[in-house]
Amino acid sequence: VLIGGETGTGKSLIAHALHACGPRQGKKFITVNCAAYSEDELSRRLFGENSDEDSFIDTSLDGTLCLEDIESIPISIQARLLALITKFDHGNEGSRLRIIAISNDTEETPQSLENTLRQDLYYRLAAMQITPPPLKSRGEDILLLFNRYLENFADEYGCEKPAVAAEDAAQLLQASWEGNIRQLINLAERTVLQSRRGSYSITEMLPSNENDDENNEKAIAKPLKEHVEAFERMLIDNTMRRHKGSIQSVMAELSLPRRTLNEKMAKYGLTRSNYVGS
Repeated sequence: VLIGGETGTGKSLIAHALHACGPRQGKKFITVNCAAYSEDELSRRLFGENSDEDSFIDTSLDGTLCLEDIESIPISIQARLLALITKFDHGNEGSRLRIIAISNDTEETPQSLENTLRQDLYYRLAAMQITPPPLKSRGEDILLLFNRYLENFADEYGCEKPAVAAEDAAQLLQASWEGNIRQLINLAERTVLQSRRGSYSITEMLPSNENDDENNEKAIAKPLKEHVEAFERMLIDNTMRRHKGSIQSVMAELSLPRRTLNEKMAKYGLTRSNYVGS
């Protein structure tokens, strides 16, 4: 499996999810950052040569070996890794070795990995490819993710979840999110910590370059309807979650008749059963 995409898009989370949701769950998940070692050290740790310690490959058998920054792996190790994969494929233990490779792609060099790795190794690793989109292209998911992390950090710090005002929601949707999900998680934690002190402004905590002329021009090109619908969905989702699926309580707080609430929940794919007892 090859997972590509921009830095901070959750590639490591996807790798762990693939491991946890498959038949290898409960087995070893070994992560190796190929850029963190010299060529000799990486070779020794991967293949276990001249060492009393088990190699990363031996330790990960029956589990998952996750190679991060695969684009940094030296050409000499690429050849040995390919030979090992071929050996397992042709032997009786083929299913014991599973490799998930993670690369950091950029918009400027989308084909860099294919050009950097040996083609035979690249096509072995890329039998299945997953490319999570950058956060800025996720639309209303940005608000859902931000609110979920607000809840998580509020639970962790033992405080109330901060509310997201309409103007803050608009700025979150317009932000360029250069740091992707990592930046969003950081902002959510800072928001919770600031709210514990009594006052906070999500807009002010966004990097200053989020509001420059270029980003504002891009934001203007997005229809107002999309911003309104994203905020409306977030508001209903938050209210349903807070009232644990109580339709009457949600109707009262949002001043919505039952039919309107039902129509909006259907429109946004919200189901009451997902909130009951949550």
